[in-house]
Amino acid sequence: MLVMMPNTEERSIRAKINLTLDITGKSENLHTIKSIFLKIPLEAKGVFWREVGLFRIEDLDLPYRECKAYKTYLKRPCSVHVTKSIPTGYGLGGSAGDDALISIYTGAEPTARDSYFLISPYKMALVEADQTMITPLVLPFDLELMLVLPQLNSLTSDLYARWDEEPHYTNYTDVALMALQNRDRHGFEDSFGNVFERYLTPELQKIKEYLLEYGPFVMTGSGSAFFAPLRKVKKYPDLPFKILLIERWSPSWT
Repeated sequence: MLVMMPNTEERSIRAKINLTLDITGKSENLHTIKSIFLKIPLEAKGVFWREVGLFRIEDLDLPYRECKAYKTYLKRPCSVHVTKSIPTGYGLGGSAGDDALISIYTGAEPTARDSYFLISPYKMALVEADQTMITPLVLPFDLELMLVLPQLNSLTSDLYARWDEEPHYTNYTDVALMALQNRDRHGFEDSFGNVFERYLTPELQKIKEYLLEYGPFVMTGSGSAFFAPLRKVKKYPDLPFKILLIERWSPSWT
């Protein structure tokens, strides 16, 4: 159990999904993207205080010196106890969530690319280039999604490596932006797509094909989670999938 220290402060940050994801190119070792990011009601939480002495992330699945959150921590050391993280390997901004928590407390520039959106005040945004170009978007209609988390993780580096071997360009984001501009809910939901689905492993491809029997599920980010507009889901997929029903959202959702 965490013993609360004097002058502690709590922070929380929401996960994200990519409603659309296009890769636009590569500059040196950094891929550039064009994507619509949306925050969802899954949170990372942490407790912080100014005295230097603790760096702890519960259930961290790699040596702490290798995680991006630790690199951000070193820029402005303090004491950190991340008590709850966003699930990693699902394309939800998991490792970036820990990084973003530290960034919003210390004011240090984040290390993870996804963190720039996570620390922004925007619920939905167009994210471009190296992910530091963030333009807020307004959702002019309700949106209700189902998010499915399989018992399988995906490695971001593997998917980008496959894209490097065989680059492919898509325009999911441009189509979605046009639908938003026209306040076309059906067109917006039909535009959801992810360039990485071209590079799925056989295991992920099998999951994708299985989920398509239930609805138009799309992979989010570079992870193994899939989502679909709830109104287009024929029925709930069977176990062993963990299903998160994302509540109906309107332009004023919090």
